[in-house]
Amino acid sequence: MRSQKSPQQKHRPVWLFLGVFTVLVSVTLVADFLASKWQREEQINRVSQKLGMLRSNLEFELYTNIELIRGAAAYISLNPEIDQAGFSRYMSRLLEQRNNIINIAGARGFVVNLIYPVAGNEKAIGLDYRVNEEQRESAITAVDTGSPVLDGPVNLVQGGIGFIARLPVINDNGVWGIISVVLDYRGVLSDAGFIGDTELDLLIKGRNEFGNLADIYDSHDGTSMVNPVQLSIQLPYGELHLFAQPAEGWVTFHFHPLFWVLAFIINAIAFYIIQLRYNNLLLEEEKIEALTTSEEKFRQFFSAHAVVMLIVDDNGNIVDANDAALKYYGYSAQQFANMTVFDLQALENTSVKSKVKQALLQRSTTFNVKHRLASGEVRDVEVFNTPVDSAGQRLLYSLVIDITEQLEYQKRWELSQQVFNHSLEGIVVTDVEYKIVSVNPAFSDITGYSESEVLGRSPFFLGEGIMEEEFKEAMLDTLVKTGFWRGEILNRRKDGSEFPELLSLSVVKNEQGEVINYLGVFSDITNLKQSEEKLEHLAHYDSLTGLPNRVQFQLHLQHAVSRSERSKQRCALLYLDLDRFKVVNDSLGHVAGDDLLKMVTERLLSRLRASDILARMGGDEFVLLVEEYQQRDELEVLARKLIAEMNQPFYLAGEQEVNVGGSVGIACFPEDALNSEDLLVRADAAMYKAKQAGGASLAFFTQDILVEASSRLTIAAELKRAIVDNELELYLQPQLDSASGEVVGAEALLRWNHPVKGFLTPAAFIDVAEQTRAIRLVTGWLVKESFGIIKRWEQAGRDLFLSFNISALDLADNELLLRMTEELEHQQIKPANIELEIVESAIIENFQSASAILSKLRELGFHVAIDDFGTGYSSLAYLDKLPVDKLKIDREFTSKLELGEGAGIVKSIVDLASNFDLRVLAEGVETLEQEQLLKQLGCHRVQGFYYSKPIPLAEFEQKYLLPQA
Repeated sequence: MRSQKSPQQKHRPVWLFLGVFTVLVSVTLVADFLASKWQREEQINRVSQKLGMLRSNLEFELYTNIELIRGAAAYISLNPEIDQAGFSRYMSRLLEQRNNIINIAGARGFVVNLIYPVAGNEKAIGLDYRVNEEQRESAITAVDTGSPVLDGPVNLVQGGIGFIARLPVINDNGVWGIISVVLDYRGVLSDAGFIGDTELDLLIKGRNEFGNLADIYDSHDGTSMVNPVQLSIQLPYGELHLFAQPAEGWVTFHFHPLFWVLAFIINAIAFYIIQLRYNNLLLEEEKIEALTTSEEKFRQFFSAHAVVMLIVDDNGNIVDANDAALKYYGYSAQQFANMTVFDLQALENTSVKSKVKQALLQRSTTFNVKHRLASGEVRDVEVFNTPVDSAGQRLLYSLVIDITEQLEYQKRWELSQQVFNHSLEGIVVTDVEYKIVSVNPAFSDITGYSESEVLGRSPFFLGEGIMEEEFKEAMLDTLVKTGFWRGEILNRRKDGSEFPELLSLSVVKNEQGEVINYLGVFSDITNLKQSEEKLEHLAHYDSLTGLPNRVQFQLHLQHAVSRSERSKQRCALLYLDLDRFKVVNDSLGHVAGDDLLKMVTERLLSRLRASDILARMGGDEFVLLVEEYQQRDELEVLARKLIAEMNQPFYLAGEQEVNVGGSVGIACFPEDALNSEDLLVRADAAMYKAKQAGGASLAFFTQDILVEASSRLTIAAELKRAIVDNELELYLQPQLDSASGEVVGAEALLRWNHPVKGFLTPAAFIDVAEQTRAIRLVTGWLVKESFGIIKRWEQAGRDLFLSFNISALDLADNELLLRMTEELEHQQIKPANIELEIVESAIIENFQSASAILSKLRELGFHVAIDDFGTGYSSLAYLDKLPVDKLKIDREFTSKLELGEGAGIVKSIVDLASNFDLRVLAEGVETLEQEQLLKQLGCHRVQGFYYSKPIPLAEFEQKYLLPQA
């Protein structure tokens, strides 16, 4: 007789169905939650990306204009007595493309007395920063720190709201005052993308004019934000906090109908299956109850445990794997049933088999091995093996622990220790009390102190007696507020010697955001400082004669013209050019030419008053500034004395007698010009007039000379025709690797086969081409010809580069970039085989535009070289920012190597190029001795008459390409 089912058995399908139903509802709710969470995270990512872009735009707008103030402050420092007209003239050029600048004002003695533009800003004139409560604090902060301070938004005296960047102006007499740049508040925010943004609710908080935290911009009508995304912008002596949330609000939890429909369908199927299998389940229950209690507990432990577990037989076959193992390895239970533990190994390792056999015999074993997951990823694991007996069979119970991250952490720690110990920069770590807890070997190499001598001491003991207490407090205050400080300081070694260092300080925090250490990284910059000083001198003085160069002289001339305007006095320029210097230079060599220029300088100086200023403008041209003369006849007498001196013979080394002579052009202020630039140009024009008279003569500037200048326009017209008629030709001078003697490239030099005037060098027409803008046509011709030459060389299997000179005018707009890009698409050559040469001054004249164009050309693969390096503006401040690949040492320094005078400068340039990862080439090599000295100094790329003069293109290819083809 069949037994009756118990109430529990009768209701078991109901409870099972309710369980399935509950699980499905729970899973669906979790799916709804995860879907809503994913949408919320997508919103956060999108808002973070958009806010990060807005922050970058705002940083660019603010820092670009903050950097602008430095140039204005430097100019005022050099011109402390500048009036409103001069201030407006300079600032109008400075602010040509600054659309968000309301005005730039100069406050001598903290009172605004200079402003540009004046129109619309009249009310700001006379503003006293010491009285105005809104602007007094930031003005005082700027003077105290000597650094830029950004303030705002501020209610402007002349109306409106703006940001104000301030920087003190300091000259030899102390603090001149303050230079301020006022930015249009809404214009800056609009250009940065904040105003008009419809995707986000935006809020900007910062310090107002009184130093209090306040809302700077709010796009959501002042309503509170809910969990907004936050970013900050670090500003001089302050920061801005940015907050954003989606305009439509954050996604909240909501139901997804699709999930619930699927849950209902699955629930119905589950109920149907439960009904069909109910009787079978009752029979299986009886079998399950027959299992031993110990086996039941083991299976529950094995299946539910979070640790990866495997059961392996004596052949390595995987008998069973728990859920954690299935999840970890990514294999299904069916796949595991057909695998062995050896299949999991990422690398074949025979020792693992012996270890498995050994584990079956011993109590337990442990070893490390690499396992490959189903996804292909390789992980390091540690395997713990314990033998167990089951149903008369010897099995291995294995626990697998992933130790990949642990090993990677150990490798990173070991690597950091290697970096710490082998870094060439000194590293010091302190505790929160600024006591040294660790230093690296480089610290000891630089300072002379061992680690045991400095542990527990404050690192500031190195600067005792050198570092001012106020500077130290300001440095630590910045470190605490911003978490970082970087700058140059002076410290003392153990032997007592002082050295400059570039120091970076950083805050180290734990996971809770608490400060636990301070980290200092520094390097000895003594050599860089010495190189900078040498190059700074080269930037303003002629290295051959010791006279002021063109840059320095123009500053003297500007000051002289300003003094003459104020005192109603006169000044004059005498422009002198040697008549036959080129003959001496070409026939006797550059060494003789340099000796001659030194002698000329001595003679000229012997004829001058103490107040007169003599400068070398380049080549064989000199200019003399004469102030406070009485009669025009005085200038003529002085000019004739100078000409007489030049007409006297010069005796070079070996008693070689040479005669050169000189021509002098004279221009007077204010009769001939209204400013220093025109005065220099007209003195030069008068000198050309004197040269046309046959040399050894003088000429005063007259209006007739301007008429003669029109004839030069004829040359410009003929030059345009010459390009069309193919009258231009390229001569090539090879550039070599002195170590191997191989020709690595060539410089292309332009020549003009004029149908009437004959063979012309660039000196006869380039100046005119630049003045008339015809240089753009010449450059276009050069680009096309150079690309064609390189294309022909590459097809012949030769990998040589070709360099050619470009003008400052070529960097004023994007025409050169377009020509190079179009020609590259047309010719399809290797861009690295084209090198553009340009003098540094041409980049500095329009730095922003030139740097942008040259940077884009370098991104395309073209190379850029600075020609005649060391004779212009060369300084670390500019060199670090110039987009160049090579420095060309001027022939003036190469020619002095045999005399022992130029080695220091050449070595400085070579070292400087190495520090900035630049190549270097020496021009004007004329002797074997010069080549050997250059090799010793580390310069292995050379060019000069010792190897070859410039030769026609066909001759160059016949000589250097065909023998190697």
